[in-house]
Amino acid sequence: MRDSSWVLALSVCCLTLISTRPPKPYASSMLSAQASLFESKLDRRVERFDTSGRTLIASVLDLAYEYELPIELEYIDHDAATHPINLEFRDEPVRGILVALVQQVLEYRVSFSDGLVDIYAPKAREDPSNLLNRIIKNFAVTGLDTHEADLELFCALAREVEPPGGCGGSIAVGQWGPLKITVHLQNAKVYEIVNAMVAQNGKAVWTVIAPPQKLSKVPVGGLWHIYPLEPAYKAGVLDKMSSVAPR
Repeated sequence: MRDSSWVLALSVCCLTLISTRPPKPYASSMLSAQASLFESKLDRRVERFDTSGRTLIASVLDLAYEYELPIELEYIDHDAATHPINLEFRDEPVRGILVALVQQVLEYRVSFSDGLVDIYAPKAREDPSNLLNRIIKNFAVTGLDTHEADLELFCALAREVEPPGGCGGSIAVGQWGPLKITVHLQNAKVYEIVNAMVAQNGKAVWTVIAPPQKLSKVPVGGLWHIYPLEPAYKAGVLDKMSSVAPR
């Protein structure tokens, strides 16, 4: 009996070791290729880009949809949705244009880490009541449609806010085609997990769909949404973001 217990313990140990091995070479290569493609998009030089009085949100979405840049806009204030920007760029890299645009609205910052354009407001990330900053102890999805993975995260957040709270939602079937994503993160903030999903998808944009004063509660419609980077969705994304901005 003692021998069989020892064998069982050894088996468990081996399984643990196997599960903590680094990603398979092909997975690492895929991520590396995706990162290189993202960098090449940022370095691409734009012959001419004129904001023509459009807002920060509209101008950023113009670039995102034109160059298929995975992007996040996790905070929408009045200036970002209404302040006209008049800038003209000639022969500038996409990265430089994005930096210049974000600098036009004081509350915002931009970074280009982890495979996506990250546009955020520091004060929002410092707000403990903002549920996008809530830490999820363990989040794991494997081989799921992007919206399915996103719903799993929304449910995980709902359980954190109102345990053992249930949740539900509809899935836009077929919107993402055969693309599947796998995300395993521990002690990560909600916005970091959504970032990881969008970066891995590679052709998506996520935005808040709630105004700043409502980011401390889980509304029926949710706090954020992930949209495909396909032209048909662009106008809808802009309309939604403009509608949630404070008046």
